[in-house]
Order: sequence, then C-alpha cells, then structure tokens
Amino acid sequence: MSPYSTTPGTLIVALDIGKNVHWFGCYRYDGRPVELVAPQKVRSDLRGFADFTATVDRLLASGQFPAAVLGNEHTGVYHEPWAWRIDEHFRAAMQPGAACPVSYRWLNPLLTKQRQAEMSVRQRTSDRTAVAAVAACLAAGLGHPAQLLTDHAAQLREWVRSYEALSDQIRFAGRQIIPQVDRLWPGAIADVKQFRRAHPDLPPPTPIVETQALDRDRLAVLLQHCPNPHDALALGEAGLIRLFHDHGYRAGPKTAAAILAALRHSPLPPQPVAAAYAARLQADYQRYVALTAASQALEDHLTALVPSTPARFVDSVPGISPLLAARYVAPIGAVASFPTASQVWALAGYDLRSAESGDTKQLGHLTKRGSPYLRDVLYQIGFHTARHCPVIGAAFLAARERGLNETAAVIHAAHKANRLCFTLLRAERPYDPATPAEAQDFRQRWQRFQQAQARQRQRQAPQQRLAT
Repeated sequence: MSPYSTTPGTLIVALDIGKNVHWFGCYRYDGRPVELVAPQKVRSDLRGFADFTATVDRLLASGQFPAAVLGNEHTGVYHEPWAWRIDEHFRAAMQPGAACPVSYRWLNPLLTKQRQAEMSVRQRTSDRTAVAAVAACLAAGLGHPAQLLTDHAAQLREWVRSYEALSDQIRFAGRQIIPQVDRLWPGAIADVKQFRRAHPDLPPPTPIVETQALDRDRLAVLLQHCPNPHDALALGEAGLIRLFHDHGYRAGPKTAAAILAALRHSPLPPQPVAAAYAARLQADYQRYVALTAASQALEDHLTALVPSTPARFVDSVPGISPLLAARYVAPIGAVASFPTASQVWALAGYDLRSAESGDTKQLGHLTKRGSPYLRDVLYQIGFHTARHCPVIGAAFLAARERGLNETAAVIHAAHKANRLCFTLLRAERPYDPATPAEAQDFRQRWQRFQQAQARQRQRQAPQQRLAT
C-alpha cells in the first residue's frame, strides 16, 4: 500500500461498485468518518454518474474541506467505466495547486471485508455497511493511487490474459488427448529411459514417440490423418511413407517400421470400437492444433507489441524473451502501485508463511496466495536468466553451492530477477549488460558447475543401479 495520511476536515467519498447499481456516501474526517451524505444508490450508467458528481461537486465547491479523497475497490471489471470518468471529471482538482485537491484511490477488497467484520459483531453485510467500510479504509490512509493504463499497456494486459486463457485450454485439451491415445494406441507413448531405470529386468518397449508426444510430427500425422490404428496397419510400410509425404512431412522406411512394430506389439481395441474412439480422438486433436495455432498467433502479436510498452525494459535482460516480459508486466499493470519488489513477489504467491511470538520466528512454506500465472512466469524467468544473465546466474550458483536443489535455486534466481526487473520498470531504463570480463568469468563458473554436476551423476549412477 502507498503511504497516505488523511488530515482532519478531509472530505471522504466512498464508492461501493456493483454491476448495475453503485452506492456512495460522503463523510468528513474528524478523527473518524462523520457522515455528511448517507449512503445512497445510483445507476451505473451516465445518468447515475451525473447524480454522483453533482453531489460531490456541490460539497467541493462549498469551501469547507481542505482536501478530498475518493476511493473504491478495484476487483473485477465493473469499476473501470466509472474510473475513467472520475479521472476525467476530477482531473483539474487532482493537479497540484488545486483549491481543494482531490485524490482517487483503489482499495484491496480484503481490507474492506475486514472493516465490515470489525463494524458489527453480527455476520450481516449490506451495501450501506460496504460504503461505510470503504470510508473507514480511506480514513485510515489505506489503498493506493488509482493507476489507469495507457492504450498500449491495456492492449498488453488484455492480450496476455487471452494468451493465459488459451494456455489453460491447451493444457486441458492435452490432458484429454493423452489418455485417448493410450486407450486407442496402447504403448504408442512411452519414456524408454524412464522404463529402463524402473524395470531393468524387462525388455524396453518400442513406442512411436517417447516424450513431448503431442509436439511430435510422427504422432501429429497419425492423429490428424490416420487416427485408427487398424487403418495404419492396413497401409503397411509403403502406405505410411506415402501418408507422411502427402501431408508435407518427412518419413522413411525406419519411421514406418517403428510405427508398425509398435502397433504389432499393442493389444488394439476391436475394429468397431476403435473407429468410435478414433473419431473422437481426431476431433479433439484438431481442436488442440487450432488452439496451439491461435496461441502462437497471440505470441507473435505480443512480441510485436512489447517494444511500445514498459515491457521493453524487462525484455532487455538476457534470457528474458518478449513473451516472458509481456507476461511479467501485464499482471503488475502500473508499477507505481507497488512501492517495493517484494509486493510483486507476494502478488505471485512466493512470499513465505511466517509466525512470530516472543523471541521465536518461524518461516514456513510458500503461501501460493497470488497469481499462478505470475508465479509460473517468475519461475521461467529465474530458470532462463540463471543461464544467461551473470548477476542472476550468480544467485543461482550460490544457492546450489549452499546445497539447495535445482527448484529452490531457480526460485532464488527468480527472486533476484524480480528485483532487477522491478527496478528497470521503476527507472524506465534498459538493463546494463555485463562487461566482457564479467561475462567470461560467469561462463567459466557455469562450466565448472556443469562439470561438477556431471561428475556427481556419474558417481550416483552405480548406486542407483544397485538400488534397483
């Protein structure tokens, strides 16, 4: 929260935002909010806004108040139409030197809910008590200045939201497709290395693809153009090669033989049942392909948009792609709303649970009470920058040297990267690249780390074989 002090005599205008109806009330601050205009409701359209501003303008023009503060919660989307209108209507009063300077602030809904709970011992809420709770929060100096996005920043936020929604759909579609492949094409997907480690006493399987199955051309051709394994068997080696070539993919006798070998070792479902399974699998995979193409188009659009937004400063850090930069900046919005990088870290849910009592202080696990998308982005930023940015890579290597595993070390690197990116956004400047000497020293240190990891894996391999 941005520090703010409510002085005696200040006019407090509290707004409770709804979909079709907004409530507002006006108060004078005399150590506590003293009601001037009882909470009342207006429509959320322009007519209601005119009624609201008429009441507030009359109080501002009275000359009774040294300053004024307006505020509301800023969750969802229903506050945005009035937020633009408030910024436009009171813009002159928000400038320095105004006779009665006006401040417009946004509140965290959790704070207003806590205030409502404190105002009554009975678990009853209403729109009137919500307005009073907003007023109490503003009187306590809570909230932060309302930060309306520029046109490019708004585009970035909306396109990133679309990208995240598409990514969720792609993951869900993939989770639906893999079991269908396992049912219709048993044994077509298998991690041979993992199988050998787990079952060294059994002969390894002969799958069609091993890892990243839905991204492999070999499986893509079959699922799109020949989803029924009985049809693939009937094609034979020459037919499979022709199938791949007809659709623009490379394939030779080796590829066709691998597919046929996998099918001949698989307990396929009966032909009539397989036809039903294949029809659904083909349709689901085509939707998956369409979603993936739409996601790639969004990524290309975001990449083109980044240079005209503050995300370009984050993009200047080695290891951060334009897509990662956009996904980092979008949930933050106006960086001025966050006084410190630790608040962005908490927004991602990376802050630790803590308990203090007397002389003891205990730290627990990550709270994960925040944006899962931002948490994922920060982890990816930590992973990539640890390998390309000397400053962040040093934090990663130091964490590994202290005995932390790779995941924990990546989170340490992400914490360092978050502070760096936040500083660049606040200063509105690109990253200063490392000197050639610093870059060379980092590469050498990274190579030594990789060599040490390789030696450790070699020492552990015999022990793992004995354990199995």
